[in-house]
Amino acid sequence: MQEKKIDKNQIIGFALMFVIFLGYYFLTRPTPEEIEAQKQELLIQEQKQKKVSQKNTANSAAADSSGESTDFDTTPAENFTLENDKILLKFSSKGAQLVHAELKNYNAYDEVSENHQKPLLLIDNQNSTFGFHFTDTQGRKVDLSKRNFKALKNGNTIIFSTQENGGEIQYEYTLKNDFDLDFNLRSQGFNKISPDKTVDLNFTLHALSQEKGKSWEERYTEFYYSLNNYNDVDYTSSSFEAKAKESVDWIAFKQQFFSTILEKEQGFKNVKIAVEEAEDSIYSKTFTLFAPISVNGELNEQMQWHFLPLDYYLLKDYKKDFQEIIPFGWGFFGWINEWIILPSFKFMATWGLKYGWVIALLTVFIKLITSPIMYRQYRQSAMMKVLKPDMEEINQKYKGQENTMKRQQETMKLYRTAGVNPMAGCLPALLQIPIFYALFNFFPNVIDLRGKSFLWATDLTAYDSILDLPFNIPFYGDHVSLFALLYVVTMILYFRISGNMISAPQQEGMPDMRKLMMIMPIFFIFFLNSYASGLSLYYFVSNAINIGLVFLIKNVFIDDEKIHAKIQANKKNPRKKKKSKWAQKLDEAMRQAQEQQRIQNEMKNKKTK
Repeated sequence: MQEKKIDKNQIIGFALMFVIFLGYYFLTRPTPEEIEAQKQELLIQEQKQKKVSQKNTANSAAADSSGESTDFDTTPAENFTLENDKILLKFSSKGAQLVHAELKNYNAYDEVSENHQKPLLLIDNQNSTFGFHFTDTQGRKVDLSKRNFKALKNGNTIIFSTQENGGEIQYEYTLKNDFDLDFNLRSQGFNKISPDKTVDLNFTLHALSQEKGKSWEERYTEFYYSLNNYNDVDYTSSSFEAKAKESVDWIAFKQQFFSTILEKEQGFKNVKIAVEEAEDSIYSKTFTLFAPISVNGELNEQMQWHFLPLDYYLLKDYKKDFQEIIPFGWGFFGWINEWIILPSFKFMATWGLKYGWVIALLTVFIKLITSPIMYRQYRQSAMMKVLKPDMEEINQKYKGQENTMKRQQETMKLYRTAGVNPMAGCLPALLQIPIFYALFNFFPNVIDLRGKSFLWATDLTAYDSILDLPFNIPFYGDHVSLFALLYVVTMILYFRISGNMISAPQQEGMPDMRKLMMIMPIFFIFFLNSYASGLSLYYFVSNAINIGLVFLIKNVFIDDEKIHAKIQANKKNPRKKKKSKWAQKLDEAMRQAQEQQRIQNEMKNKKTK
């Protein structure tokens, strides 16, 4: 046999492969720092796995020792949807809970997006927990919100069910028309599941922030509730516990323009509710509800959810006093909004105008109503101005504190002789206060203005801003409201035009209204800067109209010479008018006070001697 020779090419090939592997090893070999980092990462992973294992073991042991029921069903949760043209609802098989409630025809304010809009959600998967708690036959605590339910959907109805020990619990949801959802809680063989005579309803809702003006949204976010067969509606911004005999018909988790209402046919007993401030800007406030539900052999409860925009007439149609949720003001002030301002506003809105022009027209309408009051006020001011020389003469004649009563008597005598009623100038101003207060509550709470823009204002229920400041000014804010500035400017002009109608105080100790007028613009610039721009617009238009009215009254309707002639005629020929009982009592009281002062002065003089 011929001896086999080694091929040179093979030697070269093996040598090249060795060099390549050797180079790859040195080039890809990790540095000492990388080796140490890998060791640390492996150590961290091992510690995490160890903690998870210990936690699971501890939870199992705690559940067994404390009697808490555990659910080992690892079936993934399923979502089910019910919707109509008003609302979109989603439910999860885990806890048979409502996890999504969206009002289709409204948007929430989004500070980040370009158009500042996002879907308006009253409930989402992260902000709500709804469930029933009880103790099972083995003494373990059961929380149904953590249990997986089986689901069956049929049209607008979803039935969730869970079985245990031969017993069954069902949640039945049925979407009604528009904004209403029926909820029925039923059981079969509940005594096989639990010996309890009540189950505890626990509901927590972190109310999502929906509005641009967050500070005002927080102010108007609170609990409302109806008591004793819809006989009384009240609200709380902190906590409330129903008395033993009280029945709570419905509970409203109310935000500025929207509300989630839970109603029970037979009413809730022993209800406990609480409101807490939100911890971040995502939420406005946190609502908590606790209500025990009687079993009576089996669970059989009918409830209803209402996911409502706070439109006054929509709420009123329910005939359950839901409209009381809108804070239009208490007593007479709320009556002005409900029966005068709101109907007038709604009627003008049907004309197809922008809402800013509707506010302007509403202002004109209110000014037409109050113009006779304003005329009487300025006419009385003009008469007081004519009497100014006579008032100064009385003040000079009866100087000093010891002559206070005499000075007041002579002043009242002058008023009667001249035919002037000093209260006639104050009463018209007082009559306008209810309208002022009613409008103060109207503009931030009428949902028709929500999201409606006018000129530079993007939302007439929130503040307008022409300049965002890089810092926050205490009590003022981090922006500049142009409507608030315009209002203050017209207020100053109004005071300057009407200022000569208001003279300095004629008697010692009386307040100087002119100083108050100098302070008011400063107060309002801080107050209105973060308030609803619709209200600032109303005040601005109102002042502009006032300026025109004052000009007409002073130059057209009121003639100082005629007023002076009339007063002089009254002084020469005073009308013999029988005094009213109130005037007689006032004169008698002044005479007694004057006599008492005379006696005190005589006693002082004797002591000094």
